[in-house]
Amino acid sequence: SSLFSGAAALSLKMSRTTLPLPSMADPSYAAVADDAAMPPPSQRSTMFRWAVVGTLAGALALLGLAGQYGVSNSSRLRARETAAGLKVAVEQVEDKAAEEAKVPGSAAWWGKAEWRAREYLKGMEVKDKFAMLHGQNDKWPYHRHGYAGYINTQLSLPGYQAAYTGKGGAMPLALNDGPQGYNTYEAYPGSATQFPALLAVAASFSEQTSLMYAEAVASEFAAKGANVLLGPDVEVQRAPLTGRSFETISGEDPYLGSVLVKPFVQTIQKHGIIVTVKHWLDNNQEIYRQTMNVELGDRAQHEIYMPVFAAAFEAGAGSVMCSYNKVYGSHACENEKLLTTLLREELGFKGYVVSDWGATHDAMRSAKAGLDVEMQGGPDDQFHKLAALVTSGDLTQKEIDEKVVHVLTAMYAVGQFDGKFPQPQAYIGKNLWDLDKANDVVISADVSTDDHRGVAMQTIIDSAVLLKNEGSTLPLSTDGKKIAMVGKYCQQKMDKSYTQGSVYSGGGSGYVATKEAKVISPLQGVQARIKDAASLEWSADASAAAGADVAVICVAAHSEEGWDRKNLTLPEAADLVSAIRKQSKNTKIVVLAMVPGAVTTEWAKDADAVMVLFMPGEQVGPAVAKLLTGDAAPGGRLPVSFPEAEEKRFAQEQYPGVCPPPDTWCPALQANFSEGVLVGYRWNDAKDVPSAFAFGHGLTYTEFEFADFEAKCKDGKATVSLTVRNLGSHDAAAVPQVYVGFPSLKPALRQLRGFRKVQVPAGKSADVSFDLSDKDWRFFDEKKNKWVSAMEKGETITVSIGASSADLKWHSDLPCGGGGAADGTKENEETKHETHAAKKDGHVAKKEVGAKAAETKQKMPTKQEDANATKEVQT
Repeated sequence: SSLFSGAAALSLKMSRTTLPLPSMADPSYAAVADDAAMPPPSQRSTMFRWAVVGTLAGALALLGLAGQYGVSNSSRLRARETAAGLKVAVEQVEDKAAEEAKVPGSAAWWGKAEWRAREYLKGMEVKDKFAMLHGQNDKWPYHRHGYAGYINTQLSLPGYQAAYTGKGGAMPLALNDGPQGYNTYEAYPGSATQFPALLAVAASFSEQTSLMYAEAVASEFAAKGANVLLGPDVEVQRAPLTGRSFETISGEDPYLGSVLVKPFVQTIQKHGIIVTVKHWLDNNQEIYRQTMNVELGDRAQHEIYMPVFAAAFEAGAGSVMCSYNKVYGSHACENEKLLTTLLREELGFKGYVVSDWGATHDAMRSAKAGLDVEMQGGPDDQFHKLAALVTSGDLTQKEIDEKVVHVLTAMYAVGQFDGKFPQPQAYIGKNLWDLDKANDVVISADVSTDDHRGVAMQTIIDSAVLLKNEGSTLPLSTDGKKIAMVGKYCQQKMDKSYTQGSVYSGGGSGYVATKEAKVISPLQGVQARIKDAASLEWSADASAAAGADVAVICVAAHSEEGWDRKNLTLPEAADLVSAIRKQSKNTKIVVLAMVPGAVTTEWAKDADAVMVLFMPGEQVGPAVAKLLTGDAAPGGRLPVSFPEAEEKRFAQEQYPGVCPPPDTWCPALQANFSEGVLVGYRWNDAKDVPSAFAFGHGLTYTEFEFADFEAKCKDGKATVSLTVRNLGSHDAAAVPQVYVGFPSLKPALRQLRGFRKVQVPAGKSADVSFDLSDKDWRFFDEKKNKWVSAMEKGETITVSIGASSADLKWHSDLPCGGGGAADGTKENEETKHETHAAKKDGHVAKKEVGAKAAETKQKMPTKQEDANATKEVQT
């Protein structure tokens, strides 16, 4: 035993000081470049070092035991068993590394992709390296081929098909919007499904909905030949008026976005499509977005605006798009703090950075700061200057190569060299010169299916938020009833006053243009489903509601990329509700609001029921019909707070910003995020200003009870649990939410750190538990420039559980926070019991080993067996 320990110590010292680590260029590694078990360089080094330790220790121990004259056969047997044990241990390490390499976003997964990228780089021609770093936007055949962006990764390779399949090199990269369906840029309207907005996915509070949605979107992208998806948008919504509020999967909370973005990213990328998370960073308004500047503190940056990006990178996102705006006085796409310090060094991002279209202003500054790819490219772009900058010595070829490695790493990571991205049938047998004709066939094809339309409808149902439902107005009892549909948007699908987008879909790069015939309006959906009503009438004004038993009012707000909304008023809502209520106090009024984000609801007091849909898209009609009749129950919760009409959240210098005196309005606005971490409901809680409807709020067609709360702590972690009971007669989904607070979180009082969407049948119950750890009670200390644990500081950690940020049913101070002695003793006792059990198990194991040794005592090894054992150790 002592000899073996000494040998191990000596071996460890030798491996640290005298043995060279294997080179990544070693032929032995090249031979396994395509092996899925290939670990990253850092892990290979660690594994190799410990393999050396084990081998030398075993060899020295064996020599020390078996090489001595007069040593017993049993000692030689133990030496042989030691060698076999070392072999098993090494195999276990290798197996573990192989499994890790299969996990998207893991260090081994990225390491394998990066190693393969560097090997590929060695065979690239210089002109292909430069071509990989900017888009094509010239004349045929070097144009965009109908996509938002296009990179011909091999200008030197004439055969297009070989490159596309990966057998002859890197396939071209076809980049396309958007995060909520394939954008045809109105060239081929109706050839892709117009899904609900990503804010609807946020409202679903469901990882399963995010996965289902991403699966359908990925299928259409693959069918269109687009292998880079420009999305998802993950910005945490700071300003409710922002024009692209409907595009974000995060709503106003970083934890919500962090949970939902992971299945989205991994589902898209398993199809060989690179996800481009956007927009990095602090892109929280559209007003003068290309010229305005953002100033904010590091704590808000780390706690509010960076976490969803970090979660996407942990899931393996291959690309990130830098934004138009300036941050700390420098454009995001040439900002070293954003692109290098925060992105690469702090978050460890391994993929490539692509600019937003036209967001690159200086080739040198952007290249030095960390931009890898410029879009959209063309004769007047910036990155066509890279070759000249290398020639002049302002940039090095090594810097260019690193950018290429970032692009190739993302391509390898998602399997584009391994056949994961399917080749469109129209491309088979084609080369680059035939591409234009074949490409038209591919991108013009109608890739929408019944299954995809079903996903769109289910997403609307999963995300529909029932704000109010007095007297169980919904679901409707339609038999023999007079039903009125009121409001122009019950049937009007397009609005000429909109610059971009439609009534049921926001405008901009995320807009999926479709044909009016493919869009099913609420009126059409209701007419197709409700057949037992005494009458079903529609009017743009309130006239159809005269004498009706129930009136369903359809109202809509609109927003789009390029500019923010003027206000949060929901057009026509107040007027139509008031007009119907004046006609009759007995008519049940249901308001169906189709919105891009938060709206004010001062009219809701006179309505009986209010249901909100977030930019629902083409399947709004069938979904609304199922929701109104009770064939489906609304499953959404508010991903953004709905404010009271008189709420004043920002000063001018905070939003939209101020200009140098004497100007009050100019392109060079500066927005000071001086509210810090008080974004969304955090602001409402801290300022004690209640929302009209709080973040997380949402009713359904039953009543839930949260009960049997419990909190436990062990080993610095906590588990909180509860029972959810469905007290009504409808099956429905509950969404219990966990909020965590502690003194160092101030000025915020608490933050969302857990939620679970649970389907509970009528009259049944479900047990729900949440595991919490250090990430859930940490804060970013600006003075120390690092994350700090509140538990390690001995602070009291309070856990709250409820149905929204304002409807909290239970609060409890965790017994493991604040130095709780009682639980500390309990925790120590639990540890003692575990240790005692482990020792007991150890004694049993020793007895088993002893028995085994006794069984084999008479079977001493022969000289040949000794020689074989020595050979095993040497091997």
